Amino acid sequence: MKRRFQSKAAWLPLLLSLAVFALAAVWVSAQVREAAEVSEREGLRQAEQAIRRAAVSVYALEGAYPATYRDLKAHSGIAVDEEQYKVFYEIFASNIMPEITVVKLGRAA
Repeated sequence: MKRRFQSKAAWLPLLLSLAVFALAAVWVSAQVREAAEVSEREGLRQAEQAIRRAAVSVYALEGAYPATYRDLKAHSGIAVDEEQYKVFYEIFASNIMPEITVVKLGRAA
């Protein structure tokens, strides 16, 4: 029976293929993470923009901005996922645009 002798050079293509695969996996993972971050930022932007539009709409109809975020929801029907986002709605005067900030709530670990 003959034994086949494999040189160390025979393993080189396999190692090269594994290295390329590992690099591709790391790259794909980084791209997925970046896409999730972009999606999260876009969700925040859209929620804040929707609240601002609703406040301006109420101001146009009633001549005053709603005094609280709860009033804004009652008058405009705006719906923001409050399990995912926290809305800060601060008003100085009824004829001045309120300060609106939306933040993503952290997950409890």
